[in-house]
Amino acid sequence: MDYSLLIYGLGAFLVSLLTQYLVIDLSHKRGIFIDDHNSDLPQKLHNEPTPRIGGLGIFIACVFMTKDVQGEMLGLKIILCLIPAFLAGFLEDLFAKITPLRRLLIMSISAVMAIYMIDAVVVDFGFIIVPYWVGVCISVIAFLGLINGTNLIDGFNGLSSGVSFLIFSTYFVISIMLQDQTMAYISLICMASILGFLLFNFPFGKIFLGDGGAYSLGFMLAILSIMIVKRHSDVSPWFALVCLIYPVWEVIFSFSRRMIIHRLSPLHPDSKHVHQFIFRNITNQNNPLTSLVIFPFILIFNALAVLFYNSSLALFFIAIGFMSFYTLIYYIYSRKEKQNELLPKSLKQ
Repeated sequence: MDYSLLIYGLGAFLVSLLTQYLVIDLSHKRGIFIDDHNSDLPQKLHNEPTPRIGGLGIFIACVFMTKDVQGEMLGLKIILCLIPAFLAGFLEDLFAKITPLRRLLIMSISAVMAIYMIDAVVVDFGFIIVPYWVGVCISVIAFLGLINGTNLIDGFNGLSSGVSFLIFSTYFVISIMLQDQTMAYISLICMASILGFLLFNFPFGKIFLGDGGAYSLGFMLAILSIMIVKRHSDVSPWFALVCLIYPVWEVIFSFSRRMIIHRLSPLHPDSKHVHQFIFRNITNQNNPLTSLVIFPFILIFNALAVLFYNSSLALFFIAIGFMSFYTLIYYIYSRKEKQNELLPKSLKQ
C-alpha cells in the first residue's frame, strides 16, 4: 500500500473527530439533534439528552475515499451510492417521521445504484453459481439486510460502530494480503471515520450513531464485502459472510422470531436481542462493558475468516458455529428471564 495514503486516513479521522465535537457543542447549546432520553422505547438505555447524529461526521469523513486510487474512481462511486441510504437514516434522526417502509424504499435506491454503477453483484457462492438476475436479487437483499442488521445492534455505546470497525479492519488486512490497494484504502478511510466517532461515543456516550450512521455503516459493509469477493476469485463468498455473521444473523434471527414466535411485524422494536440479554444478565447493566464482552467474539470469528479466506467448506462450518452459539445464548437467557417473570417479586433475581 502507498503509505502516503495514510495521510488521507489521518485527514478522515480528524474531520470525523472535529465534526463530532461541533455537533455535540451545537446540540447542547441550541437544544437540537437530541435523542429523547425520556422515551419508553425498549432500545433507550441512556439517562441524559444526547445528540443522535454521529453518522454525519462519519459520512463527511468518508468523502476522503473519493481520492482516485489506481485510476478506478471506485471510492467516488461508492459515496454517490451511499447518499440515499445515509439520507434515509439522517432524515429519521432529524424528524423521526419517516416510516419504516419509506426508509426501506430509500435504502433500496442505494442498492440499485450500487448494482448499476459498480456491478456490485455476486453470482458465485462457493458451492453454487446462480444466474445473474438471482445474484441481483440476493445483492439487494444483502444491502437491505446489512443496513438493518447494523442498526439492530446499535444498542450500546460503541457496539455497532465498534463491530463495524473490526470488520473494516479485517477487510483492510485481507486487502493488504491480496495487494489490493484500492480496497485497502477504502477500508482505511472507513476505519478512520469510525474512530473519530468512537472517541466521543465509547465509553461515555457523548454522541450516538443514529440511523444515519448505522445505515451508512451497513451499506459500506455490504458494498465492501461484495467488492472484495468480486475482485478476487480466490476469496470465498463465505469469507464475507463469516466477517458479517453477527449483524447478518442478528437480522435473520430477530425478524424470524418476531414473525414466527411473537406474531409481530419484523420491524417491531423489542428488548429481546442477545446484546440486551448480556446487558441484563452478564454485565450487571453496564453499557460499555456489554460491548467489550461482545468484541472478542467478533475478533475471533474475523480472525478465522482471514485464516480460511479461500476455503468455503471451513468457512461454512465457522458460520454455523457462530449461529449455533448465538442461538444457544438467546435460548438460555430468554428462558431464564421467563422463569424470573413467573417468580414472586420477593424471589426475583
